[in-house]
Amino acid sequence: MTLLESEARIADPPEPLTDTPQHRKSAPLLILETMRPKQWSKNAFVFAGLLFSGSLLDGDKILAAVMAAVAFCLVSGATYLLNDAVDAESDRHNPRTANRPIARGDLSQGLALTAAAVATLAGVALTALINWETLLVLVGYVVLQLGYSNYLKHVLFVDVMAIAAGFVLRAAAGGVAIDVPISSWLLLCTGLLAVFLGFTKRRGEAVALGGGAQPKRRVLESYSVGLLDELIAVVTPTTVVAYALYAVTGAATDWMLLTVPFVMYGIFRVLFLIHHRTGATDEPAVIVWRDRPLLACVVAWGICAAVITVLSSGASPLS
Repeated sequence: MTLLESEARIADPPEPLTDTPQHRKSAPLLILETMRPKQWSKNAFVFAGLLFSGSLLDGDKILAAVMAAVAFCLVSGATYLLNDAVDAESDRHNPRTANRPIARGDLSQGLALTAAAVATLAGVALTALINWETLLVLVGYVVLQLGYSNYLKHVLFVDVMAIAAGFVLRAAAGGVAIDVPISSWLLLCTGLLAVFLGFTKRRGEAVALGGGAQPKRRVLESYSVGLLDELIAVVTPTTVVAYALYAVTGAATDWMLLTVPFVMYGIFRVLFLIHHRTGATDEPAVIVWRDRPLLACVVAWGICAAVITVLSSGASPLS
């Protein structure tokens, strides 16, 4: 080896560590990342029927509810895989989505689509083990998500209503999974809360993308921060009043009124966050985990509602 060759080798820069295979995430971890585990908290709505039916001490019903929740986690994760595979090119040009595994080139579209199919089949098989009603609701949820991904998410107002419908289907699945009557109050309150969270999500996105009258995103081209504030102002009191009416007339016991302050505080806290901490509000599904007061409120509400329901000797609140 000549001196020049030695100097040339010394001068060559080392290979970046990030390009070496041993520093890349494995395919299963990339698939899991794309399935967005943080968003699976949305599927907690499956347990609403279990909570309000007084079945928290019934082992068989707990198992059925857990199986339904896992199935919805698999299917919702499959939806994210499908969306990211289809939207990979547009995601690369969006600062908020450019670092997703498929967009950054770490996970192939083919593998993502295969994983989505496997996760969907696993979710369908799991609900089939519960009962055919739960399977039917899950299939409806899958159809809704396909419609949302391909068209509904681009339609003004319908995008948020479709999101809300997904939450209602989760709550309905939780009821049929444990074989209890599904209350119209449960579906109404779930839907209104989901619409409220949907509009707060849109507002967070609008602010993150500039906050002007015409945010630079397809569905947000017709939204503005001012319009979203008006929509939130309409939905907020409607949600609170609906839950209060449930506590007064729909619940099995008047003690459920004790949970109303928790609902009010939770909604007020979200409103505070979207106006004063806008950087953390474009993903409402993870706000609960990031904001300790809101997390404490949700936990306290759950404990209070569970204790009241279990101790109540009246009829089921879902009847």
